Amino acid sequence: MARLIISIVALLASITILVMGSGLMGTLVSTRLSLEAIDPQLKGLIMSAYYIGLVIGAQQGDWVVRRTGHIRAFAIFAAIATVAVLLLGLHVAVWAWFALRVVIGFCLAGAYLVVESWLNARTENRTRGRVFSIYQFLAYLGLAAGQPLLNLYEPIGTELFMVVAVLFALCLVPVALTRTGMPPDTPARKRMQLRQVVAVSPLAAIVCVAAGLVSGAAFTLTPIFALRMGLDITGVSLVMTSLILGGVVLQWPIGYFSDRFGRRALMITTGGGVALVSLALISAIGAAPPWAILALAAVFGGLAFTLYPLSVSHANDVLQPDDFVAVTAALLFLWGLGAVAGPILGGWAIAWLGGPGLFAYMAAIGGAVALAALLLKRETAEAREPFRTLTRTTPVIYHLDPRALPQTEGEAEEETHKQASDNPPSKGTHGY
Repeated sequence: MARLIISIVALLASITILVMGSGLMGTLVSTRLSLEAIDPQLKGLIMSAYYIGLVIGAQQGDWVVRRTGHIRAFAIFAAIATVAVLLLGLHVAVWAWFALRVVIGFCLAGAYLVVESWLNARTENRTRGRVFSIYQFLAYLGLAAGQPLLNLYEPIGTELFMVVAVLFALCLVPVALTRTGMPPDTPARKRMQLRQVVAVSPLAAIVCVAAGLVSGAAFTLTPIFALRMGLDITGVSLVMTSLILGGVVLQWPIGYFSDRFGRRALMITTGGGVALVSLALISAIGAAPPWAILALAAVFGGLAFTLYPLSVSHANDVLQPDDFVAVTAALLFLWGLGAVAGPILGGWAIAWLGGPGLFAYMAAIGGAVALAALLLKRETAEAREPFRTLTRTTPVIYHLDPRALPQTEGEAEEETHKQASDNPPSKGTHGY
Protein backbone atom coordinates (compact mmCIF):
# COMPACT_ATOMS: atom_id res chain seq x y z
CA MET A 1 0.00 0.00 0.00
CA ALA A 2 2.86 2.38 0.84
CA ARG A 3 4.36 1.86 -2.61
CA LEU A 4 1.00 2.61 -4.21
CA ILE A 5 0.56 5.84 -2.20
CA ILE A 6 4.05 6.98 -3.21
CA SER A 7 3.21 6.35 -6.87
CA ILE A 8 0.01 8.45 -6.74
CA VAL A 9 1.08 11.16 -4.27
CA ALA A 10 1.63 13.64 -7.12
CA LEU A 11 -1.93 13.11 -8.36
CA LEU A 12 -3.33 13.52 -4.86
CA ALA A 13 -1.25 16.67 -4.30
CA SER A 14 -2.50 18.19 -7.57
CA ILE A 15 -6.14 17.54 -6.80
CA THR A 16 -5.78 18.93 -3.26
CA ILE A 17 -4.26 22.18 -4.55
CA LEU A 18 -6.92 22.41 -7.28
CA VAL A 19 -9.75 21.93 -4.77
CA MET A 20 -8.21 24.57 -2.48
CA GLY A 21 -8.43 27.04 -5.33
CA SER A 22 -11.98 25.93 -6.14
CA GLY A 23 -13.06 26.33 -2.51
CA LEU A 24 -11.59 29.83 -2.27
CA MET A 25 -13.04 30.81 -5.65
CA GLY A 26 -16.61 29.86 -4.73
CA THR A 27 -16.59 31.83 -1.48
CA LEU A 28 -14.73 34.74 -3.07
CA VAL A 29 -17.14 35.13 -5.99
CA SER A 30 -20.15 34.94 -3.67
CA THR A 31 -18.61 37.48 -1.28
CA ARG A 32 -17.64 39.83 -4.11
CA LEU A 33 -21.15 39.70 -5.55
CA SER A 34 -22.51 40.63 -2.12
CA LEU A 35 -20.37 43.76 -2.16
CA GLU A 36 -21.60 44.75 -5.63
CA ALA A 37 -24.97 46.38 -6.37
CA ILE A 38 -26.35 43.38 -8.26
CA ASP A 39 -29.85 41.98 -7.96
CA PRO A 40 -29.86 38.84 -5.72
CA GLN A 41 -31.62 36.84 -8.44
CA LEU A 42 -28.81 37.63 -10.88
CA LYS A 43 -26.28 36.68 -8.19
CA GLY A 44 -27.94 33.28 -7.93
CA LEU A 45 -27.82 32.88 -11.71
CA ILE A 46 -24.09 33.67 -11.79
CA MET A 47 -23.39 31.20 -8.98
CA SER A 48 -25.39 28.45 -10.71
CA ALA A 49 -23.25 28.82 -13.84
CA TYR A 50 -20.39 26.89 -12.22
CA TYR A 51 -22.62 23.85 -11.79
CA ILE A 52 -23.81 24.09 -15.39
CA GLY A 53 -20.18 23.79 -16.48
CA LEU A 54 -19.54 21.03 -13.93
CA VAL A 55 -22.42 18.90 -15.22
CA ILE A 56 -21.40 19.38 -18.88
CA GLY A 57 -17.74 18.69 -18.10
CA ALA A 58 -18.54 15.55 -16.12
CA GLN A 59 -20.49 14.16 -19.09
CA GLN A 60 -18.43 15.44 -22.04
CA GLY A 61 -14.95 16.35 -20.81
CA ASP A 62 -13.48 12.95 -21.61
CA TRP A 63 -13.20 13.80 -25.33
CA VAL A 64 -10.37 16.22 -24.49
CA VAL A 65 -8.56 13.47 -22.57
CA ARG A 66 -8.99 10.95 -25.37
CA ARG A 67 -7.70 13.47 -27.92
CA THR A 68 -4.65 14.79 -26.07
CA GLY A 69 -3.72 12.36 -23.29
CA HIS A 70 -4.00 12.81 -19.53
CA ILE A 71 -1.13 15.19 -18.77
CA ARG A 72 -1.86 17.50 -21.71
CA ALA A 73 -5.59 17.46 -20.94
CA PHE A 74 -4.92 18.36 -17.30
CA ALA A 75 -2.67 21.20 -18.44
CA ILE A 76 -5.35 22.46 -20.85
CA PHE A 77 -8.07 22.41 -18.20
CA ALA A 78 -5.91 24.07 -15.53
CA ALA A 79 -4.59 26.74 -17.92
CA ILE A 80 -8.06 27.74 -19.17
CA ALA A 81 -9.43 27.80 -15.61
CA THR A 82 -6.52 30.03 -14.57
CA VAL A 83 -7.20 32.51 -17.38
CA ALA A 84 -10.93 32.51 -16.63
CA VAL A 85 -10.34 33.31 -12.94
CA LEU A 86 -8.01 36.18 -13.82
CA LEU A 87 -10.65 37.56 -16.19
CA LEU A 88 -13.20 37.40 -13.36
CA GLY A 89 -11.01 39.76 -11.37
CA LEU A 90 -10.71 42.36 -14.09
CA HIS A 91 -14.29 43.57 -14.22
CA VAL A 92 -17.67 42.64 -12.75
CA ALA A 93 -20.22 42.11 -15.51
CA VAL A 94 -23.16 39.74 -15.04
CA TRP A 95 -23.12 37.88 -18.34
CA ALA A 96 -19.34 37.80 -18.64
CA TRP A 97 -19.11 36.31 -15.13
CA PHE A 98 -21.85 33.82 -16.00
CA ALA A 99 -19.94 32.62 -19.08
CA LEU A 100 -16.62 32.48 -17.25
CA ARG A 101 -18.16 30.49 -14.39
CA VAL A 102 -19.49 27.95 -16.91
CA VAL A 103 -16.00 27.65 -18.40
CA ILE A 104 -14.41 27.20 -14.96
CA GLY A 105 -16.93 24.52 -14.00
CA PHE A 106 -16.28 22.63 -17.23
CA CYS A 107 -12.50 22.82 -16.77
CA LEU A 108 -12.54 21.70 -13.15
CA ALA A 109 -14.79 18.75 -14.03
CA GLY A 110 -12.31 17.84 -16.76
CA ALA A 111 -9.39 18.05 -14.31
CA TYR A 112 -11.26 15.84 -11.82
CA LEU A 113 -11.94 13.36 -14.62
CA VAL A 114 -8.25 13.19 -15.52
CA VAL A 115 -7.10 12.51 -11.96
CA GLU A 116 -9.92 10.09 -11.15
CA SER A 117 -9.37 8.00 -14.29
CA TRP A 118 -5.64 8.00 -13.57
CA LEU A 119 -6.19 6.82 -10.00
CA ASN A 120 -8.61 4.18 -11.23
CA ALA A 121 -5.99 2.80 -13.61
CA ARG A 122 -3.29 2.73 -10.91
CA THR A 123 -5.40 1.04 -8.23
CA GLU A 124 -5.92 -2.68 -7.75
CA ASN A 125 -9.20 -4.13 -6.50
CA ARG A 126 -7.80 -4.91 -3.06
CA THR A 127 -6.68 -1.30 -2.47
CA ARG A 128 -9.60 0.58 -4.02
CA GLY A 129 -11.41 1.18 -0.74
CA ARG A 130 -8.41 2.87 0.88
CA VAL A 131 -7.51 4.98 -2.16
CA PHE A 132 -11.17 5.97 -2.53
CA SER A 133 -11.30 7.08 1.13
CA ILE A 134 -8.04 9.05 0.87
CA TYR A 135 -9.32 10.85 -2.24
CA GLN A 136 -12.62 11.73 -0.53
CA PHE A 137 -10.81 13.04 2.56
CA LEU A 138 -8.41 15.21 0.55
CA ALA A 139 -11.29 16.66 -1.47
CA TYR A 140 -13.01 17.90 1.68
CA LEU A 141 -9.70 18.97 3.24
CA GLY A 142 -8.84 21.06 0.18
CA LEU A 143 -12.26 22.76 0.22
CA ALA A 144 -11.88 23.61 3.90
CA ALA A 145 -8.26 24.77 3.54
CA GLY A 146 -9.25 27.25 0.83
CA GLN A 147 -11.67 29.15 3.07
CA PRO A 148 -9.18 30.92 5.43
CA LEU A 149 -7.36 32.30 2.38
CA LEU A 150 -10.29 34.70 2.00
CA ASN A 151 -8.69 36.77 4.78
CA LEU A 152 -5.44 37.42 2.89
CA TYR A 153 -6.77 40.42 0.94
CA GLU A 154 -9.94 42.48 0.56
CA PRO A 155 -12.48 40.69 -1.68
CA ILE A 156 -13.24 43.95 -3.47
CA GLY A 157 -9.80 43.93 -5.10
CA THR A 158 -8.14 41.64 -7.63
CA GLU A 159 -5.56 40.03 -5.32
CA LEU A 160 -7.67 37.07 -4.21
CA PHE A 161 -8.51 36.21 -7.80
CA MET A 162 -4.75 36.09 -8.38
CA VAL A 163 -4.38 33.73 -5.39
CA VAL A 164 -6.95 31.39 -6.93
CA ALA A 165 -5.12 31.60 -10.26
CA VAL A 166 -1.83 30.78 -8.51
CA LEU A 167 -3.39 27.65 -6.98
CA PHE A 168 -4.86 26.57 -10.31
CA ALA A 169 -1.43 27.03 -11.93
CA LEU A 170 0.45 25.28 -9.10
CA CYS A 171 -1.73 22.17 -9.34
CA LEU A 172 -0.02 21.56 -12.70
CA VAL A 173 3.41 21.06 -11.14
CA PRO A 174 2.95 17.69 -9.35
CA VAL A 175 1.22 16.16 -12.39
CA ALA A 176 3.93 17.48 -14.73
CA LEU A 177 6.68 16.02 -12.50
CA THR A 178 5.10 12.61 -11.92
CA ARG A 179 6.75 9.52 -13.32
CA THR A 180 3.59 7.50 -12.91
CA GLY A 181 2.62 5.97 -16.22
CA MET A 182 -0.45 7.45 -17.84
CA PRO A 183 -3.46 5.17 -18.28
CA PRO A 184 -4.15 4.17 -21.88
CA ASP A 185 -7.58 5.82 -21.79
CA THR A 186 -10.37 7.01 -19.55
CA PRO A 187 -12.90 4.40 -18.40
CA ALA A 188 -15.62 3.85 -20.99
CA ARG A 189 -18.58 6.13 -20.40
CA LYS A 190 -21.56 4.18 -19.12
CA ARG A 191 -25.05 4.94 -20.31
CA MET A 192 -26.98 6.43 -17.39
CA GLN A 193 -29.79 4.29 -16.01
CA LEU A 194 -31.86 7.39 -15.31
CA ARG A 195 -35.24 5.91 -16.19
CA GLN A 196 -34.63 2.81 -14.07
CA VAL A 197 -33.57 4.86 -11.04
CA VAL A 198 -36.59 7.16 -11.21
CA ALA A 199 -39.02 4.28 -11.80
CA VAL A 200 -37.72 1.84 -9.19
CA SER A 201 -36.39 4.21 -6.56
CA PRO A 202 -38.17 7.57 -6.76
CA LEU A 203 -37.05 8.34 -3.20
CA ALA A 204 -33.36 8.15 -4.19
CA ALA A 205 -34.05 10.39 -7.19
CA ILE A 206 -35.96 12.95 -5.09
CA VAL A 207 -33.31 13.06 -2.37
CA CYS A 208 -30.52 13.38 -4.98
CA VAL A 209 -32.19 16.44 -6.52
CA ALA A 210 -32.85 17.86 -3.04
CA ALA A 211 -29.20 17.30 -2.08
CA GLY A 212 -28.18 19.33 -5.12
CA LEU A 213 -30.69 22.07 -4.31
CA VAL A 214 -29.27 22.35 -0.79
CA SER A 215 -25.54 21.93 -1.41
CA GLY A 216 -25.51 24.09 -4.55
CA ALA A 217 -27.12 26.95 -2.63
CA ALA A 218 -25.07 26.33 0.54
CA PHE A 219 -21.68 26.50 -1.17
CA THR A 220 -22.52 29.55 -3.26
CA LEU A 221 -24.93 31.69 -1.23
CA THR A 222 -23.96 31.18 2.41
CA PRO A 223 -21.40 34.03 2.20
CA ILE A 224 -24.18 36.33 0.95
CA PHE A 225 -26.37 35.22 3.87
CA ALA A 226 -23.55 35.75 6.40
CA LEU A 227 -22.70 39.25 5.14
CA ARG A 228 -26.35 40.29 5.09
CA MET A 229 -26.72 39.05 8.66
CA GLY A 230 -23.85 41.28 9.83
CA LEU A 231 -20.78 39.01 9.83
CA ASP A 232 -17.44 40.31 8.56
CA ILE A 233 -15.09 38.60 6.09
CA THR A 234 -13.39 36.60 8.85
CA GLY A 235 -16.79 35.44 10.02
CA VAL A 236 -17.70 34.37 6.49
CA SER A 237 -14.54 32.27 6.13
CA LEU A 238 -15.09 30.65 9.54
CA VAL A 239 -18.71 29.80 8.77
CA MET A 240 -17.74 28.23 5.44
CA THR A 241 -14.88 26.27 7.03
CA SER A 242 -17.23 24.96 9.73
CA LEU A 243 -19.83 24.06 7.13
CA ILE A 244 -17.34 21.94 5.16
CA LEU A 245 -15.60 20.31 8.14
CA GLY A 246 -18.99 19.42 9.60
CA GLY A 247 -19.70 17.65 6.32
CA VAL A 248 -16.61 15.50 6.94
CA VAL A 249 -17.11 14.75 10.63
CA LEU A 250 -20.78 13.71 10.51
CA GLN A 251 -20.45 11.44 7.48
CA TRP A 252 -19.28 8.44 9.51
CA PRO A 253 -21.90 8.47 12.30
CA ILE A 254 -24.77 9.11 9.89
CA GLY A 255 -23.46 6.36 7.60
CA TYR A 256 -23.13 3.97 10.55
CA PHE A 257 -26.69 4.55 11.69
CA SER A 258 -28.01 4.26 8.14
CA ASP A 259 -26.29 0.87 7.80
CA ARG A 260 -27.88 -0.26 11.05
CA PHE A 261 -31.37 1.30 10.99
CA GLY A 262 -32.01 1.89 7.28
CA ARG A 263 -31.57 4.70 4.77
CA ARG A 264 -35.17 5.90 4.87
CA ALA A 265 -35.07 6.40 8.63
CA LEU A 266 -31.89 8.45 8.31
CA MET A 267 -33.33 10.45 5.39
CA ILE A 268 -36.28 11.41 7.61
CA THR A 269 -33.91 12.33 10.45
CA THR A 270 -31.41 14.15 8.24
CA GLY A 271 -34.03 16.07 6.25
CA GLY A 272 -35.80 17.11 9.44
CA GLY A 273 -32.46 18.06 10.96
CA VAL A 274 -31.61 20.27 7.98
CA ALA A 275 -34.94 22.06 8.44
CA LEU A 276 -34.50 22.59 12.20
CA VAL A 277 -30.85 23.68 12.02
CA SER A 278 -31.67 26.09 9.17
CA LEU A 279 -34.31 27.77 11.30
CA ALA A 280 -31.89 27.84 14.25
CA LEU A 281 -29.25 29.55 12.10
CA ILE A 282 -31.70 32.28 11.09
CA SER A 283 -32.42 33.08 14.73
CA ALA A 284 -28.81 32.64 15.91
CA ILE A 285 -27.11 35.21 13.66
CA GLY A 286 -26.79 38.41 15.66
CA ALA A 287 -28.18 36.83 18.83
CA ALA A 288 -26.00 33.81 19.66
CA PRO A 289 -22.24 33.77 20.47
CA PRO A 290 -19.87 33.07 17.56
CA TRP A 291 -19.07 29.53 18.71
CA ALA A 292 -22.77 28.62 18.62
CA ILE A 293 -23.12 29.93 15.05
CA LEU A 294 -20.07 27.93 13.94
CA ALA A 295 -21.41 24.82 15.67
CA LEU A 296 -24.77 25.18 13.93
CA ALA A 297 -23.02 25.69 10.59
CA ALA A 298 -21.00 22.50 11.16
CA VAL A 299 -24.12 20.50 12.03
CA PHE A 300 -25.91 21.90 8.98
CA GLY A 301 -23.01 20.91 6.71
CA GLY A 302 -22.83 17.45 8.24
CA LEU A 303 -26.54 16.85 7.65
CA ALA A 304 -26.88 18.54 4.26
CA PHE A 305 -23.81 17.00 2.63
CA THR A 306 -24.83 13.49 3.74
CA LEU A 307 -28.07 13.54 1.74
CA TYR A 308 -26.33 12.64 -1.53
CA PRO A 309 -24.40 9.57 -0.28
CA LEU A 310 -27.53 8.44 1.56
CA SER A 311 -29.52 8.54 -1.69
CA VAL A 312 -26.78 6.66 -3.59
CA SER A 313 -26.62 4.00 -0.88
CA HIS A 314 -30.42 3.67 -0.87
CA ALA A 315 -30.54 3.28 -4.65
CA ASN A 316 -27.79 0.68 -4.49
CA ASP A 317 -29.73 -1.25 -1.84
CA VAL A 318 -33.08 -1.14 -3.62
CA LEU A 319 -31.97 -1.55 -7.23
CA GLN A 320 -29.13 -3.97 -6.51
CA PRO A 321 -27.68 -2.82 -9.85
CA ASP A 322 -25.49 -4.94 -12.06
CA ASP A 323 -23.74 -1.73 -13.05
CA PHE A 324 -23.19 0.48 -10.03
CA VAL A 325 -21.38 3.12 -12.10
CA ALA A 326 -24.31 3.62 -14.50
CA VAL A 327 -26.75 4.07 -11.61
CA THR A 328 -24.50 6.51 -9.74
CA ALA A 329 -23.90 8.43 -12.97
CA ALA A 330 -27.66 8.93 -13.22
CA LEU A 331 -27.84 10.06 -9.60
CA LEU A 332 -24.90 12.42 -10.09
CA PHE A 333 -26.74 13.93 -13.06
CA LEU A 334 -29.85 14.45 -10.91
CA TRP A 335 -27.70 16.03 -8.19
CA GLY A 336 -26.22 18.34 -10.84
CA LEU A 337 -29.66 19.47 -11.96
CA GLY A 338 -30.48 20.35 -8.36
CA ALA A 339 -27.15 22.12 -7.88
CA VAL A 340 -27.81 24.27 -10.97
CA ALA A 341 -31.26 25.25 -9.71
CA GLY A 342 -30.24 25.70 -6.05
CA PRO A 343 -28.42 29.05 -6.31
CA ILE A 344 -31.16 30.45 -8.56
CA LEU A 345 -33.97 29.47 -6.18
CA GLY A 346 -31.90 30.53 -3.18
CA GLY A 347 -31.26 33.89 -4.86
CA TRP A 348 -35.00 34.35 -5.33
CA ALA A 349 -35.55 33.55 -1.65
CA ILE A 350 -32.98 36.17 -0.63
CA ALA A 351 -34.55 38.74 -2.97
CA TRP A 352 -37.97 38.03 -1.46
CA LEU A 353 -37.17 37.59 2.25
CA GLY A 354 -33.74 39.21 2.64
CA GLY A 355 -30.78 37.43 4.26
CA PRO A 356 -32.89 34.92 6.23
CA GLY A 357 -34.52 33.81 2.98
CA LEU A 358 -31.62 31.48 2.14
CA PHE A 359 -32.04 29.27 5.18
CA ALA A 360 -35.82 29.53 5.01
CA TYR A 361 -35.36 27.95 1.57
CA MET A 362 -33.03 25.31 3.08
CA ALA A 363 -35.60 24.54 5.77
CA ALA A 364 -38.28 24.02 3.12
CA ILE A 365 -36.07 21.60 1.14
CA GLY A 366 -35.11 19.68 4.29
CA GLY A 367 -38.75 19.39 5.31
CA ALA A 368 -39.65 18.14 1.82
CA VAL A 369 -36.95 15.42 2.05
CA ALA A 370 -38.27 14.24 5.42
CA LEU A 371 -41.84 14.20 4.11
CA ALA A 372 -40.90 12.30 0.94
CA ALA A 373 -38.98 9.69 2.95
CA LEU A 374 -41.91 9.36 5.33
CA LEU A 375 -44.50 8.88 2.58
CA LEU A 376 -42.57 6.67 0.13
CA LYS A 377 -42.70 3.41 2.07
CA ARG A 378 -42.97 0.96 -0.80
CA GLU A 379 -39.24 0.70 -1.49
CA THR A 380 -37.87 -2.28 0.42
CA ALA A 381 -34.21 -3.24 0.54
CA GLU A 382 -33.46 -6.91 1.08
CA ALA A 383 -29.87 -6.12 2.10
CA ARG A 384 -27.79 -3.01 2.62
CA GLU A 385 -24.40 -2.30 1.17
CA PRO A 386 -21.95 -0.45 3.46
CA PHE A 387 -22.38 3.34 3.40
CA ARG A 388 -19.59 5.39 1.87
CA THR A 389 -19.08 9.14 1.74
CA LEU A 390 -19.05 10.51 -1.80
CA THR A 391 -17.77 13.60 -3.58
CA ARG A 392 -19.80 15.03 -6.46
CA THR A 393 -17.25 15.33 -9.27
CA THR A 394 -17.50 12.96 -12.26
CA PRO A 395 -18.91 9.46 -12.83
CA VAL A 396 -15.33 8.16 -13.15
CA ILE A 397 -14.83 8.41 -9.37
CA TYR A 398 -17.40 5.65 -8.90
CA HIS A 399 -15.11 3.16 -10.65
CA LEU A 400 -12.95 3.49 -7.52
CA ASP A 401 -15.86 2.75 -5.18
CA PRO A 402 -15.54 -0.87 -3.96
CA ARG A 403 -19.32 -1.24 -4.42
CA ALA A 404 -18.69 -1.06 -8.17
CA LEU A 405 -16.58 -4.23 -8.13
CA PRO A 406 -18.31 -7.42 -9.29
CA GLN A 407 -18.47 -10.05 -6.57
CA THR A 408 -17.63 -13.67 -7.05
CA GLU A 409 -20.27 -16.18 -5.97
CA GLY A 410 -18.32 -16.97 -2.80
CA GLU A 411 -17.88 -13.28 -1.90
CA ALA A 412 -21.57 -12.57 -2.46
CA GLU A 413 -22.57 -15.49 -0.22
CA GLU A 414 -20.10 -14.39 2.48
CA GLU A 415 -21.42 -10.81 2.31
CA THR A 416 -25.02 -12.03 2.60
CA HIS A 417 -24.18 -14.04 5.73
CA LYS A 418 -22.31 -11.06 7.20
CA GLN A 419 -25.22 -8.69 6.63
CA ALA A 420 -27.67 -11.21 8.07
CA SER A 421 -25.60 -11.49 11.26
CA ASP A 422 -24.99 -7.74 11.52
CA ASN A 423 -28.64 -6.80 10.79
CA PRO A 424 -30.99 -9.46 12.21
CA PRO A 425 -34.58 -9.09 11.01
CA SER A 426 -36.59 -6.80 13.24
CA LYS A 427 -39.69 -4.68 13.02
CA GLY A 428 -37.56 -1.54 12.93
CA THR A 429 -35.54 -2.41 9.82
CA HIS A 430 -38.21 -3.41 7.30
CA GLY A 431 -39.50 -1.02 4.67
CA TYR A 432 -36.51 1.36 4.56
